[in-house]
Amino acid sequence: MKRLTALMLLLILLLTVSCASNGAVEVFDEDFNIEYTTDLGGILFRWGSAWPQQFDMTEGFSIMGDKMRARYRSVESELNCKIEIVPWADGVGSLPAQVASGMPTLDLLDGHVYAAGYPLYKAGILLPVDSVPNMNGYDEKYGPIRFRQYGIFDGVLYGIYQYAWDFPPEFACAMVFNTDMLITLGLTLPYEYQENGCWTWSNCKDLLIASQDAAMNANYDSKFVPMVSLDLAKDALGFMFVNGCQVIEKNSNGNYFWGLDNTAGVEALEFLHDLYAENLYRGGTANMFTSQETAFMVGESYYSTHYNENNSYLPGSNIVYGFINYPYGPHGDPTCVSAFVHRVRRMNWIIGFSGNSIDDIGMIIDRLFEPIDDTEGWKGSLERNIFFDTRDFENYKYMVENINYRHDLDLGEKASSLMDDAFTKAISGSKSAAEAFDSVRNAVNEAIAENVNWVFEDLENR
Repeated sequence: MKRLTALMLLLILLLTVSCASNGAVEVFDEDFNIEYTTDLGGILFRWGSAWPQQFDMTEGFSIMGDKMRARYRSVESELNCKIEIVPWADGVGSLPAQVASGMPTLDLLDGHVYAAGYPLYKAGILLPVDSVPNMNGYDEKYGPIRFRQYGIFDGVLYGIYQYAWDFPPEFACAMVFNTDMLITLGLTLPYEYQENGCWTWSNCKDLLIASQDAAMNANYDSKFVPMVSLDLAKDALGFMFVNGCQVIEKNSNGNYFWGLDNTAGVEALEFLHDLYAENLYRGGTANMFTSQETAFMVGESYYSTHYNENNSYLPGSNIVYGFINYPYGPHGDPTCVSAFVHRVRRMNWIIGFSGNSIDDIGMIIDRLFEPIDDTEGWKGSLERNIFFDTRDFENYKYMVENINYRHDLDLGEKASSLMDDAFTKAISGSKSAAEAFDSVRNAVNEAIAENVNWVFEDLENR
């Protein structure tokens, strides 16, 4: 329970002021300096994580790590509490057993949606953010709602994210391009097409052909492919999104249906197959980009926004690169977003059985998740230290705020895997686009009928 220590001067509230006294001074005219402090009585707030080294780095490990440690100590001092980072295997672990036995649990758990969040939700162990006082779970510091979609179960929000901290949100289906290479080859940068509202499939294909021809004339290695994909199946979805599709849609009768199974979805598979057949597009790794064997790379944003130990990700390389949305198709427009959030998503989950007051938990989280410093967290880091062009940052931010949903938790592992396999085969040519949809239609429709009970429009139109 929150405890407020203050000099309240109860005379203000007591009816002891004599209005009949000659020359009496109203108490409301007096200058009272009342100081409020919050004292949580030294409670222990336990934050479990499968990556404790990320939240509790050793002193001196990094500037950001030291700022995080300082934040913990500051919150402890301000609220009179103790914050403990608890090493925890990714998943539910012993939480159900602890709840069943009446033992105090963690207050907050950092973990993947499929391993921790969803199983704990099904077990009735999580608190929806709406039920936690002293914090606003819809505040931007916890991330845009669209990005946190895998923290929404049955239309109720449960997941929060360290949005303002120095952890750039990760998503699938972003395009990066080798700026220096394109300029050296005398080619137009994608920004120009985007700014003119014509970053289309047709213009993108022309640019890939031009880069292939220019690389050949410049004696690039024979292994050069204009565009490399880190995941063909994810690209299939990304190109469907920029052709006006959504995985699940809702018709006028209120029924949910598969939104990819249409002309626009077929067009996306056929377009990617054409690129593949003409050797303009191939599956590969991020190393193809850093080794100068491709001009464009499509896939996870992670490889262009994060560092890793061997510097194989773009921020650790010497390449000047650009970041952009996929080009849009004949059924799409410049507002369409290729990016989507997949279920390999880490968020923080509030546990309802820690033994601490919900009021106190909300107060600690609210203060704990404030931006680490005054540089806008990951936004400032990307804009000043990672990306080379302000347009990259604007593209990234727009994609995060308008991101798509894959619905793979709703569809389930079977239907999602079948869909990925079919789309990959259609792109590589072992199935036609029509055959790909025919092979998975029944499984996907059965999963929708059984599991899907919300889309974002349901939440946004409330």
